[in-house]
Amino acid sequence: MIIELKGVEFENKGAELMLHSVLSRIEEYWPDAEIALTPSGKAPYLKRARLGTWQKLSIRKLYFDFNDLTYYLPKRLRNWLKKWGIVTEADIDMIIDASGFSYSDQWDPAMSIRHLAGEINRQAKHKKPYIFMPQAFGPFSAAPVRKNIRKSFKNAALVCARESDSYSHLHNITGDLPHLKIFGDFTNVEKGIVPTYFFEGQNKACIVPNKNMINPRNKNKSWLNSYKKTLIDAIKIYQEKGLTPFFLNHEGKEDGQLIDEINQSLSTPLTVIYEEDPIAVKGIIANCKAVLCSRFHGCVSALSNDIACIGTSWSHKYERLYDGYEASTLLLSPNVSTDELKDIITLSLNEEADVQNNIKKKSKYFKEQTEELWQTVVNASKKFK
Repeated sequence: MIIELKGVEFENKGAELMLHSVLSRIEEYWPDAEIALTPSGKAPYLKRARLGTWQKLSIRKLYFDFNDLTYYLPKRLRNWLKKWGIVTEADIDMIIDASGFSYSDQWDPAMSIRHLAGEINRQAKHKKPYIFMPQAFGPFSAAPVRKNIRKSFKNAALVCARESDSYSHLHNITGDLPHLKIFGDFTNVEKGIVPTYFFEGQNKACIVPNKNMINPRNKNKSWLNSYKKTLIDAIKIYQEKGLTPFFLNHEGKEDGQLIDEINQSLSTPLTVIYEEDPIAVKGIIANCKAVLCSRFHGCVSALSNDIACIGTSWSHKYERLYDGYEASTLLLSPNVSTDELKDIITLSLNEEADVQNNIKKKSKYFKEQTEELWQTVVNASKKFK
């Protein structure tokens, strides 16, 4: 059995954490399965090779998709390709899609949804399940995009929206589907590890920036001018409270550039941690006294470890995440004043505050939901059997 994983990569630590989360469950539920990944700039050969994955050959050019032809290739030719570590769509038995937030108007989805629809329909035609792990969807405004979703998502084995907004964006297009569900993020149960170089976390404040906060795709334009100042103000407040703030790069080069720009504005630049292992990234976050985070899975890593993480938002997925943890008071507005920011940081450090209790309660609940999710995934994998 060959399972293709889509939407996972190695630069964004949230996407890589999803990769490890799925791999651990595949080992549990399908121990004999082999894994396939499509090569990309963020999923280079050496990193894929370390996982022992097949390389998925995708025959696409712009709007043209010729992957249907792979089903007509002689088996001898497909076996010959396997000698070189290459598999085709015809060799894939199941697809698990953990693309996160790539299906939305914010990412110009016309081409990606067109190809996605074709792949879902071909999988169903050949009685092979296509499973969407919980992720943010939408909104979708273009008529061709909505048409492709309407015609294809009914043929998926399972579609999991990560929150109510995403569910509504899909339901408004597809109508009622028995396999359209809502489940929260599934990386919450993964245990982090603390790297040997990181210590005294209870005296530290972890700050995780996100380049998308100052990108024009951020619909809340006020953040474009206020984001850097807000982080600089937070750094000073943490220092006044006796904590040692540091930057954690959760993405890669572009987040690194943003961190460098902020550091240049400080009289004393902060330490910057670049950690390759996403499990160690989660371990660092989970062992800090305070976290201010602009990366979705960084927020999840903190909240799922009972940390009152302060967040910022550039899409609806953050609002719904904080709603779910009953911690919306910790989600900053772009016009937050210095005094308001100080109050929110003080609240986040108060272990007796109601928001702390809410987070602990919801953290346990969402972990139980993740176990239910995986049972739903296992059942959906049997749809065509």
